[in-house]
Amino acid sequence: MNHRPLILFILFWTTACTGPTPQDTASDVKTPVVFGFPLLEPERFPVLVGVDHDPEKQPDTLLGSATCTDYLGRGFPNCYDQHHGNDYILDGDFSEMDTRPAIILAAADGVVISVEDGHYDKCHPGPDFEITCDGNPIIANHIKIEHNDGVVSKYWHLRKHSTRVAVGDQVSCGQAIGEVGSSGISSKPHLHFAVNDQNGDSLNPYAGPYSQNESWWHTQNAQDVLPGPGCTAQ
Repeated sequence: MNHRPLILFILFWTTACTGPTPQDTASDVKTPVVFGFPLLEPERFPVLVGVDHDPEKQPDTLLGSATCTDYLGRGFPNCYDQHHGNDYILDGDFSEMDTRPAIILAAADGVVISVEDGHYDKCHPGPDFEITCDGNPIIANHIKIEHNDGVVSKYWHLRKHSTRVAVGDQVSCGQAIGEVGSSGISSKPHLHFAVNDQNGDSLNPYAGPYSQNESWWHTQNAQDVLPGPGCTAQ
């Protein structure tokens, strides 16, 4: 994932750009899974940088990377080019991440199919805005969970040694599975939550004119209000 636009978002707010029409991208995907919000304390995540529903890859420039369309038709900084997940950005720096660990929850019942842990978790922008992990490998700690009908949810950039599950574990909606970090291609502590459908294609849980008609969230809530939990944290 190219996170340079996310770096720019943190540094400044720019004018949103236009993208395709709703008819170009909306679909009527049926919902085999209902997701609860994957973070224990949603009030600590005031910023969402969402999925890009514009299928065209833009030129590899800062301006091109800012060309995108979120589920409501908005542009950067509500999304960025070729972004295939929803980034929930922690309100605070690395000290906040370490002193008040932000708990990640399984968004639905399922089976853990991939776990990566042990990698440096304070990656950040360098002087040239490229991501650096201070000499450590740029690898994200992550968890993947497979749900019914082959849908997979992915939780990326976790804090080092925070994963609480192993491959093969059965997990329940609302179960604590890890903590928010900044491992891999990440500019500050945040959770990159992504969903793949049964065909392995990226799918945005948010319903909207540029995504699909039916929400995959238990409670989507109003525009710019985070989804409801949908399950009890464990």
